[in-house]
Amino acid sequence: MKLMEERLVLCALEEIAEALGDSNYNPISTSLLCLRHEISIAERDKIVVAFHRVLQGKDFYDLEVIDFRQALEGIVPRAKDFADSVVVAFIKAFARNHIAELVPFAKTLD
Repeated sequence: MKLMEERLVLCALEEIAEALGDSNYNPISTSLLCLRHEISIAERDKIVVAFHRVLQGKDFYDLEVIDFRQALEGIVPRAKDFADSVVVAFIKAFARNHIAELVPFAKTLD
């Protein structure tokens, strides 16, 4: 696909997601969130593993957003420039779509 067509497909997906209520507060799709932040599928898969490690390494009551930020930055160094709301969006998106064990913590971020 040509670059212009790829961009058009991304815009269409963003419009559909927005109509469904997508936002950093309520991320609908992990893949769309990754596309928006130029995160590859390989990096996305590594983030799943890193987030699992965070969950395994800490008690629920000791979890903090910074733990997930550090895990994200370990995979995607440019994530150090992400706003906290973007990191929270990643936590919520991965909880919704990939890591059921992350749901209780994600709910504390509402």
